[in-house]
Amino acid sequence: MNKPRKASRQLVKSLNRELVINELKEFPKQSRADLSKRTKLSKPAVSEIVKELIEEGLVIEIGLGPSSGGKKPILLEYNSKANYVLGVLVEDDKIFITVGDMNGELVDITQLTFTPPTEGSMIVSLIENGVRKILNSQKIKIDKVLGMTVGISGISVDPNQKIDYSPSIDWGDINLKDMLSKKLDMQIIIENDVNLMTIGEYYKGSGFNIPNLVYLFIGNGIGSGIIINGQFYKGSHTAAGEIGYMFIGNESNFRQNMGIFEATYGRFGISEMLKQEYLEFKQDDSLIQVMQAHDHNLKIKEILNEVIKEWAKAAVNIISILDPEMVILSGELEYMNEESFNLFKSIVENYVPKLPDLKITKLGSKAGLYGAVHLALNHFKQPALNIN
Repeated sequence: MNKPRKASRQLVKSLNRELVINELKEFPKQSRADLSKRTKLSKPAVSEIVKELIEEGLVIEIGLGPSSGGKKPILLEYNSKANYVLGVLVEDDKIFITVGDMNGELVDITQLTFTPPTEGSMIVSLIENGVRKILNSQKIKIDKVLGMTVGISGISVDPNQKIDYSPSIDWGDINLKDMLSKKLDMQIIIENDVNLMTIGEYYKGSGFNIPNLVYLFIGNGIGSGIIINGQFYKGSHTAAGEIGYMFIGNESNFRQNMGIFEATYGRFGISEMLKQEYLEFKQDDSLIQVMQAHDHNLKIKEILNEVIKEWAKAAVNIISILDPEMVILSGELEYMNEESFNLFKSIVENYVPKLPDLKITKLGSKAGLYGAVHLALNHFKQPALNIN
């Protein structure tokens, strides 16, 4: 029987460094003595680790703390600006780009627009230029960026990072991860946009630390994100939450790359209904707000009620299967007025075993950016924390 191998000195040191960093992240403004007490590490060990971390820019001294009778202690803080991550969200006709610090806060956000449908190569160029511009405006060198998460709408991303389908972008044979990685010389994660919105709400929004929640999004596409027991659930083929494929709506609308529900009651389907009634609206308008503003028109009111009823059906289906504590409503759903929301809620309440907490997103478009930043933080490690 083989005896378990002892941890190497380098591994122990690496773990202790990370312990000190995590302690300062959670409880800033501590002295070296405080860190020794809280981490159970010896004072000499803490002093040595802190000295190295200060030299590497990961920890900073921020001033003197109160004296307990002797010399005032020097207080320490984790330097959240030592490195950065990037988050990108491609949504409808917009590209949002953010810089996030090591505490997961958004340092800056920029927004670009494009006219769909468009080619994937155009989106790659816009992202590259937007990233360089925002880093330059913040005076951040690209070697300080650990990596970037890109959120895109689409039904799946294969292992080679080729996107099977996206409602407004023709990706063709573009390997998005590989192309962006080469152009920007950084590590890249590609993830579904609604998944990132869900993660963002869990870390920073209405779903903060809610262990069982569902995020529902209605836009050009329809999707949901699922968190079970505090873990994001992606399914066997990374397609969990693709509720656009629910059997809701006109069967004749089914297409290989767009489900019946998404084709009928996503923005594309609803816009077709409204055009048939000669109702004018702009591309950026919220369609539910347009319908609510014209609900004196009996036909528009009929379409509005139909749309809300079918959206509620999807909520009923997913709630009855997963029994979440909370459902976060976003996209077109967040623009429901009181009357529309009450109709939506009453339908759901009538048909589910137990009504979860229905919440409108607090973060809006920022949900996906927070999700992108936190996914990057969980995935990419600061080089200085790795001791060889």
